[in-house]
Amino acid sequence: MRLLQRIDELDKIALASTCAQSDAPRLVLEYISAIGSAKAHEAPDLAPIGAMHPWPWVRVAALRHLAHMAPTHSGTRKLTEWLTHDYDDFVAFEALQVAGLIADEDTIAHLMLIVGEASKRITHHSGKPVGIGHAVALEAIQAIAHRLGRGESGPQSLADLQDKLFPEGRPAQPAPPEIRTCTSRTDTKDHGRHDGMAFVPGGEVIMGVPRQWESAGLLFDWNDDPRTTVPVPGFHIDLFPVTVGSYDAFAASEAARNHAYCHPSEAPGKIHWRNTLTDPRVAADHPVTGVDWFDAYAFASWSGKRLPVEAEWQRAAQGSDGRAFPWGREFDPAQAHCIGDLDLSRGWTSVQEWRTRLMALLEEPTLVTTRAVAARGTSPFGVHDMSGNCWEWTASAYSGASATPGDGARDALDVVYDPTSYAVIKGGAWTSLPEQASAAFRGRDLLFDRHFEIGFRCVCDCAAS
Repeated sequence: MRLLQRIDELDKIALASTCAQSDAPRLVLEYISAIGSAKAHEAPDLAPIGAMHPWPWVRVAALRHLAHMAPTHSGTRKLTEWLTHDYDDFVAFEALQVAGLIADEDTIAHLMLIVGEASKRITHHSGKPVGIGHAVALEAIQAIAHRLGRGESGPQSLADLQDKLFPEGRPAQPAPPEIRTCTSRTDTKDHGRHDGMAFVPGGEVIMGVPRQWESAGLLFDWNDDPRTTVPVPGFHIDLFPVTVGSYDAFAASEAARNHAYCHPSEAPGKIHWRNTLTDPRVAADHPVTGVDWFDAYAFASWSGKRLPVEAEWQRAAQGSDGRAFPWGREFDPAQAHCIGDLDLSRGWTSVQEWRTRLMALLEEPTLVTTRAVAARGTSPFGVHDMSGNCWEWTASAYSGASATPGDGARDALDVVYDPTSYAVIKGGAWTSLPEQASAAFRGRDLLFDRHFEIGFRCVCDCAAS
């Protein structure tokens, strides 16, 4: 049976409104089988499937087969470049690794949108985003540069390449507007029920580098994080991040299929299934990851709640005294599931060493990802799991305003260039260093991205009861 005919038959089942998320793993295997049978002459048919199919598991299967079957085909090169900006993490990671083997200078220019000025990132503080994707993109840039004869792809050779790619001094990544701290609430909810929530009384939160830290000794770039004291009204917040089991109940609901609670800028026809649906390492009591900001918004609205603004999240984690971590001044590996859990014998004294470990985590078979939510990383207000395990989406744009995403149907490159497309993420993840897992650290990611490092929790504005 011809490739397109078989894919069309599977699409009629998989993309129907009646398709259940429980059927996805089986259908993914059938897609992989169909794609794996494609012959070299079918490469022109397979490339569009890899670029446009709504299921990320199908896109990555198409890329893998094309890269194996026809690595020099123009369709393979174009698909690889396109998918380096895919919104689903494991698709983008695969494309970035393939890019290191077959891509050219044009692809490097696109990748510098992800990491900023690569020559500086190799030797200096890490930029943001601050997870595995950042490490994979840097690795791909260096691999491409080396293959193209740019010396050892070190800082100076990459700096020369940047000058060539951006001869008029065009920044590799657009600078965000002047940072302001968002405290205003949007889409206010009155949940009425507080089971599984903690009340955080109104008060102040101290944002920016924790006072006990010396800026000169920090591994990451805090230049966009001004120290300021912000008043925050009282609110309720979930005791734990939203779990896989809770999120799956929403994703399988009629409300999710009918988009009854979705943000108006959400891309048409979006499927709210998490992209970790086929990942055997993830359990029902883990925090949900592999969801984007729109998924989190829809779940929160469905629950009668909303996403916290950055200052609310930080006050819930930190209290009023500006402590570095929810439990106190010093990092405690027993309180935070993060990279230190994976090899406590290492000192993690450099960003370069951390990136090397992230690449190893991606490439080696491992059972390490998130852990079950638990009463660890507990804040002064009794809120749990606020350090490590997973980053958490907020309702704040990285620019400091409320997140107001544009049209979700835009081209991915247009989204990357738009500084308003980035939301603040807080708390660090299982891949994070202690500095990132502090209550004050401001991570960022595209509202449209789905990473196995990012989840969320919800808040509501009810008075104490």
